[in-house]
Amino acid sequence: MARLVLAVVLALAAVATARMAYVLPEAAETLLRARSLQTTFTCDNRAYGYYADVDNNCEIFHVCYPIVDETGALLETAHFSFVCGNQTVFNQESLTCSHADDAFPCEEAANLFDISNSEFGVIPERR
Repeated sequence: MARLVLAVVLALAAVATARMAYVLPEAAETLLRARSLQTTFTCDNRAYGYYADVDNNCEIFHVCYPIVDETGALLETAHFSFVCGNQTVFNQESLTCSHADDAFPCEEAANLFDISNSEFGVIPERR
């Protein structure tokens, strides 16, 4: 019975977190240079990591977090969205918000998605 309750709670939590895509602070659009929020980014088929939102000039970034069951099968991927501070963009190279002049070019950010997130969340073994 406890396992059933735990499974239901985890399933509901997964559904709730997946709905966090593009849930941004009030008036976040006023920070965007384009002034028109594009909601085109998806976490489908993405590994755990941080991703620049190229369609929003990298002023928004996303955290994708695959949720798996006890056998390792993918249940769904949680999707969280964040807006960078005023006059900054998400730098896919350093996984931080930076001034545009210091950041990896936004239009090329997707080229780094796999590389910059390849070991994201991995805790190195101590020697």
